[in-house]
Amino acid sequence: MAGLPEVIGLLYRSDWTRLSLSAGLRSETDREPLPRLSREERSRWFRAWPGQRQDNGRYVGRGALLIGPGGRWRLECSVPGLGAEGEAAEGNDGERGWSWRPPEVGGPPPLPVKVGVAYPPPPELFCPSGLLGGFTLEVLGPVTVVGRDAIAVAAAPRRDVLGSGSAERSYDRIEVAVDAELGILLRRIETSGGELVTLTELTDVTMNPPEAADPARFTPPPGSHRGETEGATFSGPGWAAADLAAGGLGALLRHAPHLLGHGAADEQPEAMPSPDPAPLEPADGSPPPDEVLELLYRSGEPRNLGATARRWLDVFAMAAPVPEGFRAAGRGGLGDLLDAMTRGTNVARTEARLRVSGPDRYRLDFSRRPRRIDSTTIACDGERRWRVFQDRTMVGPAAPLRDDIAFLADSCWLLRRRLSGGAELTYRGRPARQLRVTPVPGGTEVALGPLMTFPAGAIVDAPHRRDRGRRDRLPAPPDLLRRRHARDLVGAGRHQHRARRPDEFRVHVPPGTRTVEETGNLIADAVAVMPGAKGTAARAAAEAVNRTAGAVSAARSFLDDLRGHR
Repeated sequence: MAGLPEVIGLLYRSDWTRLSLSAGLRSETDREPLPRLSREERSRWFRAWPGQRQDNGRYVGRGALLIGPGGRWRLECSVPGLGAEGEAAEGNDGERGWSWRPPEVGGPPPLPVKVGVAYPPPPELFCPSGLLGGFTLEVLGPVTVVGRDAIAVAAAPRRDVLGSGSAERSYDRIEVAVDAELGILLRRIETSGGELVTLTELTDVTMNPPEAADPARFTPPPGSHRGETEGATFSGPGWAAADLAAGGLGALLRHAPHLLGHGAADEQPEAMPSPDPAPLEPADGSPPPDEVLELLYRSGEPRNLGATARRWLDVFAMAAPVPEGFRAAGRGGLGDLLDAMTRGTNVARTEARLRVSGPDRYRLDFSRRPRRIDSTTIACDGERRWRVFQDRTMVGPAAPLRDDIAFLADSCWLLRRRLSGGAELTYRGRPARQLRVTPVPGGTEVALGPLMTFPAGAIVDAPHRRDRGRRDRLPAPPDLLRRRHARDLVGAGRHQHRARRPDEFRVHVPPGTRTVEETGNLIADAVAVMPGAKGTAARAAAEAVNRTAGAVSAARSFLDDLRGHR
């Protein structure tokens, strides 16, 4: 029977862009799609395909799926109430996602679900690597589904770097059937308290059907709604709002003291250390063994850890490869922000001591940060969280550690990238594995999160199996490191294992220290802890925006003040 390492490898290596198959697609849910669901649940194919209500009160939707070479696919479904002429379709012609609905439906048809910058077939079945972060997996045994050998696996949400929002999900357990050859999910059943929430499954699977080799089968019908070419786009209302906000941040950065990486006039620039060992080259591109993938998966499990972490960030080198379309988007506010961030920038270095005993029990004490306005301590004891700033302390409910250093202690997020290498080495006296990190198929060279660009490198702590896995170091893209122009370099010292007392994760606020209660509003909380006169001005501006019905007008007035027009 396949064990957990083999299942992790199957889920990780699954690649829908290499498939050629036809299948029926069926979904069943106990309710109509709710208007307020988690981000994951909002990106489900059946939300765009209303199901037919059954006598038992459940809603059932059906479709016919065809997947061909080159990332092509087409899904056809019937729209309830429109009869035989009510066929709708969506898919990907290998370049762009598209969707088509009968005119009787009304309104523009929603595009297929977007994962990153790609439009895959129903992601809850064809993007199974999402189960490798935020879930604890249990292998139940071999099964046969639609005539194919499969492995039954149960997944329970867990709180880690990728699964910290599990409380928002409508289910508390998932049971899936993993195809023993392809790694895709043949069936996925979500339950809550033992009751069905959603079932999604393939039926009548045929491998390599002749029609899958015909590109014309994936051409969108006339009048279809077509998505952008797969890759980053910089237009639309969302980008216009981001452009306005970026312009404000750029103006604020030029007026704020002690910007990220801006040293004093007589301060020598920080030097970016050279990577040791050197990052892997593309020629070292063999996939890592299953035992390395299991190490990464287990790094999300709770454990006691202590480490000294250091980070070097070259903002100028980081911004260099940004596409010109990004800089020119909207009215140039995004480009203005980049220029403000990189003007006169040195390499910024951060040092901190990390202690963690779970997703909401941790303490991060900074001994060096590039900006005085940043917090000096972030701590959480499982009930309350403290963020200590220069002249005040912010207190709020328990929450996961959002600082990038958390990605050192929990490296399961790497399983959502393409990894190669895995050779054994000794790093700072510990056995380790070296990896090369690249985008997933259909992904992008620019990514949000701890990695801004690809390729990148990682060194994963690989001690005895009982010691679990941890990413110890994240160097910059290899091509830049050879020129000593690293964008981002992160390192951590040796971790320790011992029981942590709750007091270690609490902050005892001295009498007379000003405390601020966290509101959950990112902007309001940010200005609430800004020190000095500029903090007072920023808080007044934020209050003005809250009182003003026309938020855009208030923002423009604020920008004019910063620019010295008034």
